[in-house]
Amino acid sequence: MNLVFASGFLIPQSLKGLDYFRDVAKQYPGALFPRVALAGNVELRANQLAEQIDAAFPQGRIDIVAHSMGGLDARFLLSHNLRGLTERIATLSTIATPHRGSPVADLLAGPTPLGPQRLVYEIIKDTMARQGYAIGGLANLTTGAAMTFNQLCPDVPQVTYFAYAGCGPRSYALRAGGWVIERAASTADERQNDGLVSVASAQWPGTHLAEPAWPADHLAEVGYDLDRPGAKPNFDFLAAMIRVVERARSVTEVGPLQQLAQGAP
Repeated sequence: MNLVFASGFLIPQSLKGLDYFRDVAKQYPGALFPRVALAGNVELRANQLAEQIDAAFPQGRIDIVAHSMGGLDARFLLSHNLRGLTERIATLSTIATPHRGSPVADLLAGPTPLGPQRLVYEIIKDTMARQGYAIGGLANLTTGAAMTFNQLCPDVPQVTYFAYAGCGPRSYALRAGGWVIERAASTADERQNDGLVSVASAQWPGTHLAEPAWPADHLAEVGYDLDRPGAKPNFDFLAAMIRVVERARSVTEVGPLQQLAQGAP
């Protein structure tokens, strides 16, 4: 089993001795943790993801675990069969991926100007572009962009998809985002969120999760407590990650599978 852990938006796979997926490399020493453009758009990140997977695992079955935007990168890779990898990918497990976008991204990068928040985003984007950094990824996370993405990147029949979501308690830094999502919601699962992504948006495909939403915010899902810098959250993130991998391993074939995380073991 060739394991790949795809990271999300803006946070590197490793920073000052801390890994994006905390303690996961120790648990799975042979796994790949690709480094992609931190704020690049989905197409750019997906191609970088595919290039590194192809180089690391030139043959054999591949299983991808992706957090946040990493799930969109992986879905783009699959639907476009980048590097011819799709036929070897057995499962994609997405954790708090905004498959239907996020109102937080709408606020910052939506198509309609939204006051000072949008102005700040445009200034940052222009400044980073002048220094050679791409920041187009945030626009890919809006609800409008998600609708287009889902039309252009359909699911692949032979791949088994599993979805996971978080639903608080949220750190202080993520409470504002949680409030924005709640105000934009019209249903209970749209209101429930991890501070950046709602439970409804994380559910893909269909409306089922592989297991009940985790009691964690967006960063606790991968091992970080923003209220206590450097500390681990109360949520047992590593045990959750092990369940994710074991559920993927339970898929014993690469072929026309339709388990779709519905009633999955």
